[in-house]
Amino acid sequence: MNKDYYNGIAKIYFEKIINKIIEIGNLNDQDKTILDFGCGTKFLEKKLNKKILNYDINKDHTEIVNIFDYDFNVMVINHVLMYMSQDQIQKLFKDLKLKNENCELIVGIGRMSFLNKLAAILAFNFKAHDGTKTSPTEQLKIISEYVEIISKKTVFYMTDIYLLKFRDKI
Repeated sequence: MNKDYYNGIAKIYFEKIINKIIEIGNLNDQDKTILDFGCGTKFLEKKLNKKILNYDINKDHTEIVNIFDYDFNVMVINHVLMYMSQDQIQKLFKDLKLKNENCELIVGIGRMSFLNKLAAILAFNFKAHDGTKTSPTEQLKIISEYVEIISKKTVFYMTDIYLLKFRDKI
C-alpha cells in the first residue's frame, strides 16, 4: 500500500482511529516501547511525536526487517490483518506470544460493512478493501484463540479498536 490515507475526507476517519488507538493503549506513556506493525506513512509516530518501531511490508515505509529482532511491549496492528491469510495471522500471534507473552496488542479491524463501503465511495477510494484475504469475522475468530479483549472502542460504526492481552494457555 503506497497510498497516504491521511488526506481529504478520509483523514477525518483515519485520524480518529489513530486517536482512539492512542487513547485505548495509553500510548502517550513514555515507558512504552511501541511497534507499529503496518506503519504505512508513520502517522502514529507523527501523532505521538516520539520515536517508535515502524514495520511495513512496503520497503519505502519500513525501518526494520524482522520484528522479532526488537524488544517492544506494545504492538499496534491497525487495518492490517485483513491483508493476511488465516495461517499468517495464526503464525504472527503464536510467534508474538513466544516473543513476549506480556505484550499489549492494539488491533484495529474495519467492519467492511455497507457504511464502510459508502464512506469509501464518498472519499473516492474505489479500491478500499482490495486485497482483503480475511473478513473481520475471521480475523476476530483467529485472534480470540490467542488473546482476550481488555477493552474495545468503535470509530464511526466502521472500525473496532481492541486492547488485547495474551491468554495464559493457547
